[in-house]
Amino acid sequence: MWLWTMLGWIYLLVPFVCWAVVVRTRAVGVAVFAVLAGLALALVGLEYEWFYTRVMAELEAGYPFLASLVILAGVLGEKRLRGPRPENGFIDPVGAAAVTICVHAVVGMAIAFLYQWAVYEPFYPSLASIPLPSGLTVTDSTEGSCGTNFCSRTLTIGSTTGLPPAEVAARLRAALADDGWTRGEGEALVHPYGWLVDRRVSQIYVSGVSVELVGPELANARR
Repeated sequence: MWLWTMLGWIYLLVPFVCWAVVVRTRAVGVAVFAVLAGLALALVGLEYEWFYTRVMAELEAGYPFLASLVILAGVLGEKRLRGPRPENGFIDPVGAAAVTICVHAVVGMAIAFLYQWAVYEPFYPSLASIPLPSGLTVTDSTEGSCGTNFCSRTLTIGSTTGLPPAEVAARLRAALADDGWTRGEGEALVHPYGWLVDRRVSQIYVSGVSVELVGPELANARR
């Protein structure tokens, strides 16, 4: 686990190191660092479920490409402000950064491939993927468990305004329908978990104020 955590931090921080090597001006340097920090913070937020977006896989795999465009804009901006970069006989920082960014981009493409492979594995859907309307909140949540073809967690939905359970369930079902959840097999409502890269599908079972959130291994997986 610690190895994957370390690799994740390396993946996150590579663009910062590359920009630190090539930066020449304070104004452009701070601006580029700020944009890179925003991109990195978005990835951290996705990892810790601060928010949810269907393009999570695309953001994670495309992070090197977005970061490289930001760095390129910074290099061009500094060239416009200060002219061509002085030649260095020992090491070319721009060339070294370019090679590192290319390797970083290859890792991003590998992540996209791994996402395609990961659709054959059960997963825990993000709690943030449930579109709770105003006035409803998760009052209880189990840690969840995984079976052969699925992982699931059970939630209890409550009202912050004192709505009865039947009204809570009705408002939740309406919110799910508005968010694009459609009827699947049996009592399940289904929704794509990702977009282009991540083809997994989330399932949800609503029984009164009790909700079971399920992540099957395939779009047509049977629970």
